[in-house]
Amino acid sequence: MIAAADNSRRREIGIARREKTREKLRQAAARVIAELGEQRATIDDFIAAAGVARGTFYNYYKTRQALLDDLWDSTGRDPFQAIQTACAKLADPAERLVAEARLVLREAAEKPAWGWLIYALSVDSLTVNADLLAYPRPDLEMGRRLNRFDYLSLSAATDMVVGTVRSALRATLAAPQRIDYAESIGILLLKALGIGNDEAVELCRRPLPPLNP
Repeated sequence: MIAAADNSRRREIGIARREKTREKLRQAAARVIAELGEQRATIDDFIAAAGVARGTFYNYYKTRQALLDDLWDSTGRDPFQAIQTACAKLADPAERLVAEARLVLREAAEKPAWGWLIYALSVDSLTVNADLLAYPRPDLEMGRRLNRFDYLSLSAATDMVVGTVRSALRATLAAPQRIDYAESIGILLLKALGIGNDEAVELCRRPLPPLNP
C-alpha cells in the first residue's frame, strides 16, 4: 500500500512538472509572437525565450506548428468571447467599455500566455480576430448616441482606447502592477471620452461581471 501510494505521488509530481514546463513554453511562444509576429517566430526563438534545452522542446512538441496549435487551443480560439458575453449584460456603454478593459488586464495578469496572445493578435488588422475587432467601436458609437461620450472622430477615439489598453496590457505582463492599476486606466479612458471624474471613478469601482467557466 505504501509503495503504491509513493508511486502515485511520484506520478502526480511528474505530471505537474511536465505541465509546468509545457506552460513555460506556451508563455515563451506567446511573448515571442507578440514581439516578432507569428510569421517570423522560430523554434530557436521559443527555446531561447523559455530558457530550455532543444531536447526539452522536442519532448513536448515535434514541430513549431504543434506548439502554436497548443497555444491557441489552450487559450481559446476566441479569447475575448467570455469577456464580451459577461459585459454584454451591462446596459451602460461607458461601464461596459471599462469593464471589458479591466477584465482583460485582470485575466492577463492571471494568465500571462493568454495576455501575450491578446497583445500579439491586437497589433494590426492582419492579426486581429473577430472578437478583438468588436472592441471598443460599438460601445463608443452607442456612447455618443446616448450622449455619454464626447469625441470628434470615431477612429481617433477607437485608436485612443485600443492604444491605451494595449499599453496597459504590456505593462501588466512586464511586471506586477498596483491593485488599482486597471481601475486607473479605466478612469483615464472615461475622462478622455468626456465623463466627469467622480462618475468615472464610481463606474470603474463597480464590481466586475463574473465570467462563465
